[in-house]
Amino acid sequence: MIGKHIGPFLLQGDDPLMIDAEHCATVRTENTLMHAMLLLSSVGFTSVPVLDESSKLAGVIGMPAIFKGILGDDDYHWEQLNVRKVKDVMERNVFVVYDHSPLEDILHLLVNANYLCVTDREGTFLGIIARKQVLKRFNRFVHEFENVYQVTPKEGKDPIPPMDALILKNNGRGFLMED
Repeated sequence: MIGKHIGPFLLQGDDPLMIDAEHCATVRTENTLMHAMLLLSSVGFTSVPVLDESSKLAGVIGMPAIFKGILGDDDYHWEQLNVRKVKDVMERNVFVVYDHSPLEDILHLLVNANYLCVTDREGTFLGIIARKQVLKRFNRFVHEFENVYQVTPKEGKDPIPPMDALILKNNGRGFLMED
C-alpha cells in the first residue's frame, strides 16, 4: 500500500504522468515494416505502440520483432521490409493500464517495462506512462518530501541509518549499501 501522503506527492509534477496519444510515436497495423523501422530509428525508442484503424491498441513493435519478421533460414530477406505489415510481427501481449488505474498497479508493471500503454475500457489508445516520468517524480520525492512533511520513525521501530552513514560498495554487478 502506498502511504496516504506519498501517493498524492508522487502524482504531482510540472508535466503530466501520462503522455497523451497525440504526443506519442505510434504506427498502424497496416504500416509496412520499413515504415516502422524508419520511425523507430528516427525517434530512438526501443518500441512503439501499434494502433488499428479505429485507434485501438493492437500491440507494440520494436526492432527485434522487425528483424525476426524478415529473417529466413540463413539470411535476412530485406525486400520483405516493404511487403510485410506491422500486424504480422507485432507483440500482441503488452502491459496495459486504464486511464484510472491505481498508482500501485502502475508502479508494479513499470518494473518490467519502459512504458505502459494507457487505454480506456474499450481499448482506445489514450497515451503512455513512461518509466522516465515516474522516475522524475521519484527523484522529486526523495529531494523534496521532507521539505513538506515531517517524517519520524514509529515508536518501537529502529530508525534507518542516515544516507551519510551508508557506504556504496561495488560488487562487480552493482552497488550494495553497507553500514
